[in-house]
Amino acid sequence: MLQFASSDSSTESDIAKAESMSRRNHLYDEMRWRAVGMLQAGARQSAVARELNAHRGVIHRLWNLYQRDQNASRRRGSGRPRITTTADDCYLLQCARCRRTLTV
Repeated sequence: MLQFASSDSSTESDIAKAESMSRRNHLYDEMRWRAVGMLQAGARQSAVARELNAHRGVIHRLWNLYQRDQNASRRRGSGRPRITTTADDCYLLQCARCRRTLTV
């Protein structure tokens, strides 16, 4: 297996935690950049996928994205943003002050 040095021990623990998970929906940014570094160093995509416990197709798409955009970070998701507006915040604060005993 390939061994690459990391500069931060907390990053190593985060990566180890992420690698130990049996299922995840996406690669974390640290793992994405680690994969790009391994590929730039000459590692094969299948070896990188095995090292990071990810599917080979995920690494292939990541590498194509990096070669096209020079960026390995996740793209912003589509859909409605989960943010309250200033008016919503004022309304919620007013409701909380008026009904102090009300719990959610």
